[in-house]
Amino acid sequence: MNPTCPTSLFRPAFITILAVTAVVSSLGPVRAQSTAGTICPAQLGGAIDRAIARVPGAKWSVLVQTQGATGARSNVYRRNFSTLLVPASNNKILTTAAALKKLGAQHRITTPVFGNSAGPDLATLRVIGQGDPSLKTAQLNALAQQLRQRGIRQTNLLIGDDTVFQGEPYNPFWSNRHRGLGYAPPVNSLMLNENIIYNGAVPNAGNYFVGEFRKALTKAGIKIAASTLVKRTPAPAGEVALASVTSPPLSSLIFETNQASNNVYAETLLKTLGRLQNPNSLDTNTSGVATVKSILTEMGVNPNRYTMVDGSGLADRNLASAEAFVQTLQAIALMPEAQIYRRSLPVAGVSGTLSNRFRNTPAQGIVAAKTGTISGVVSLSGYVSPRNYSPLVFSVLVNSGASASTVRSAVDEAVISMARLRKC
Repeated sequence: MNPTCPTSLFRPAFITILAVTAVVSSLGPVRAQSTAGTICPAQLGGAIDRAIARVPGAKWSVLVQTQGATGARSNVYRRNFSTLLVPASNNKILTTAAALKKLGAQHRITTPVFGNSAGPDLATLRVIGQGDPSLKTAQLNALAQQLRQRGIRQTNLLIGDDTVFQGEPYNPFWSNRHRGLGYAPPVNSLMLNENIIYNGAVPNAGNYFVGEFRKALTKAGIKIAASTLVKRTPAPAGEVALASVTSPPLSSLIFETNQASNNVYAETLLKTLGRLQNPNSLDTNTSGVATVKSILTEMGVNPNRYTMVDGSGLADRNLASAEAFVQTLQAIALMPEAQIYRRSLPVAGVSGTLSNRFRNTPAQGIVAAKTGTISGVVSLSGYVSPRNYSPLVFSVLVNSGASASTVRSAVDEAVISMARLRKC
């Protein structure tokens, strides 16, 4: 997540999945090639230490392990690996890993529309937001057409039900300098176009949704006498299901989250976990954080190695160690959905937020990792498949007052040294 980069509004978020899949599938075992330019494991420590020395005064947390089951993995490099630092968007690793573990790759979010009767004339028409971050204007038009085909012609009242996610739409730990910008919009139950308009956050997210849905219904020939937004009142019993639209599968949602470092998607996944775990919570964000922590603990991640306050990593109150991310990534690698998760990570020099990094280096095409950047923070955690060495899991976190480009260059140097490893 780079606050200077807008999220993926109005672009087809998932069309690159097949292209990236072909690349990432090559990140597994690779036939040994020429050893020119490679280094031995005994040289790796010095190579990473030299990269670290290029940023004087910075705080680093680094851990590199061979990939494998708990008893089969070994430490290749360690430096302050349990030290808690601000992780930036590496936080998305924790969120998406927990979501995949709990919900499964095929989980979808359905946005339903109910009426007080089957029509054609209704007293009320209610759309119930479920926090689908992928919902766009096209889906609203599809809902309107479904209702038209069901014979609905008018309603006295259109209700936007914004009650599924409880608590404030903005994370309380987000700085005011972020709130309302294109990369940090509010996250509520009724979201449309990622709650972004003209590269800025919509001022009244729920009302924006209801207003746009009303336009779609009118365009479809359905008359609306009045509309309102409901934030606290549960839907009455006995309503009739009339229409619905469904999100892409979770595998696609986490792909967008990690490839584009999409904050909206990450926060939605966090709140979805919180809502499913505790439907009666008055603070879905807090419930989501607790749920993620519980899931990760079950996966073998030490709960003392990170402190989480949001799903995206935008808050500088998040703290984590390299150990927490390596433990998470190791656990994912043992799951049946391991390749689905790995495909969600940007590939060095190829895709996502790594498309312009590591080009024409030994790391290109063999590193799949999540990036992270906010003021004073650069992070990178993921997998390396050296051509002449065992697969690696790594995490590099840096907190520094140096320029992001300077720190990023040092981090890249460290990761390139991992890619150059050979057995010797």
